[in-house]
Amino acid sequence: MKICVLGAGVIGLTTAWCLAEAGHDVVIIDRHASTAKDASAANGAQLSYAFVAPLASPATLKKLPSLLLSPDAPMRIRTGLDPALISWGARFLFACRPAAVRETVAAQLALAALSRSELTRLTQSLRLSFGLRTAGKLVIHRSAREFKVACRSVGAAGEDGQQILTAAECLALEPGLRLDAGQLAGGIYTASEQVGDCAAFCEALTIRLRQQSNVEWLLDTPIIGPVVSGGRLVAVDTGKGQVQADHVVLCMGAASGAFARACGFYLPIYPLKGYSITLTPPPEARVLRHSITDMERKLVLAPLARDGRSAVRIAGIADLESNDMTLDGGRIDILRRAAAEVLGIKPSGDIAPWCGLRPTTPDSRPIIGWSPLDGLFINTGHGMLGWTLACGSARLTADMIERKRPATEASAFALRRAA
Repeated sequence: MKICVLGAGVIGLTTAWCLAEAGHDVVIIDRHASTAKDASAANGAQLSYAFVAPLASPATLKKLPSLLLSPDAPMRIRTGLDPALISWGARFLFACRPAAVRETVAAQLALAALSRSELTRLTQSLRLSFGLRTAGKLVIHRSAREFKVACRSVGAAGEDGQQILTAAECLALEPGLRLDAGQLAGGIYTASEQVGDCAAFCEALTIRLRQQSNVEWLLDTPIIGPVVSGGRLVAVDTGKGQVQADHVVLCMGAASGAFARACGFYLPIYPLKGYSITLTPPPEARVLRHSITDMERKLVLAPLARDGRSAVRIAGIADLESNDMTLDGGRIDILRRAAAEVLGIKPSGDIAPWCGLRPTTPDSRPIIGWSPLDGLFINTGHGMLGWTLACGSARLTADMIERKRPATEASAFALRRAA
């Protein structure tokens, strides 16, 4: 078949590879002149296979007022009447039910396991280099109450390899932390978690895709809208003309909702604006060995290797501000202060400040499956887990398009569950 993939971020590229690998003719369309220019460019770098809890939860619901009132809170909502946010927010509140959270965690864990397997396969078979390593992940908790809740979750889930650590044990495990034991309640450590540079992965995969004779590129090409005939999507209208295809796969991230509206249906996705800085530690700084998540502050700190040198990516924040891509200096300062407080590194020089829009569904599960419009398949809405779930989502997409039995249960990611 001829299949058109809309979007050249990590979701679109992995999807294109799985389809091309299966022998289909693939056309990749993106408005940017190069790949991975939006949410894939400088994300948190964590491959978080064991920690997939959704943003929507009873705990988030309880903390929502305090999160929104503090200027330094990790979550912010722009004031004003936004019908799209109101609609999304109502679904978010419904997704905070304990039963919905349990269903999401189970589905995400299964997809994450598939994604890890697929990423390993791609990395080894294509010899991709992007700083992938099993660094282990330490989730630190500052609140004793929330730490107790987290410990109960570990016990209930029975996750192999997850260890509950005291504050002193956290600091002994990760010498790069420059915190006092009194600042921590404890932590949860998973030795099997990984880190990797998503942008470098996309660059390496792009090179491999360009070597495929059945892959065509239309970069620097605005996507105007769908071309529908007889109730079926038959082509995509672009700034460079129409592209006909047997099927179209929607992987446009935060822009997916607008394309869906043009196709005549609603996609429950809202952009969560996140920030990151990437800094090179000074020679006297202690090297960060593990990936760190500061749970209360919703920040991640991940060790990276860039150009043969050690680097640290500090990322987080979830601002619901529609499609505003303004780089807010105040939010960048939060990340600067985290570098100083948590790692003892005072950022200076080039810190590569970045912001991007994470396409987020109310329940944090991606939408993977056929759309109401015949000929259009959806693979989008991965929120803060796009890098983690990309390869598994691509495999699931290819299997479903080819009418094969999916490698993991797909119904949990269908559009109708989020309607």
